[in-house]
Amino acid sequence: MIGVFLMFSRLVLGTEPPLADSDHLVGALVVTVAVIAMAEVARPLRFLNAAFGLWLIAAPWLMDGGTGITGGIVGSVLGALLIGLSLPRWRRSHEHYGSWDRFVV
Repeated sequence: MIGVFLMFSRLVLGTEPPLADSDHLVGALVVTVAVIAMAEVARPLRFLNAAFGLWLIAAPWLMDGGTGITGGIVGSVLGALLIGLSLPRWRRSHEHYGSWDRFVV
């Protein structure tokens, strides 16, 4: 949902390029990585979303096109939420994946 919201940030928040372009790109990447990370052997990819969360926190302050303090607050909240959701919370299933077991986090 965070990624989808980011793709519509230009309409919802009124951001302008280059920040709107950054939000659109990061939103699409967040959705893509989240879907790929649903596979248990690809779970480590969720840490990419944590990196995207760090970018969301920093982008409103580094790029032009924001809507003042509101854009910075929304970016920081969404970034922190994305980082929190990217951290491991559940145990692995009891299934085994052969030589891939060592990569499943």
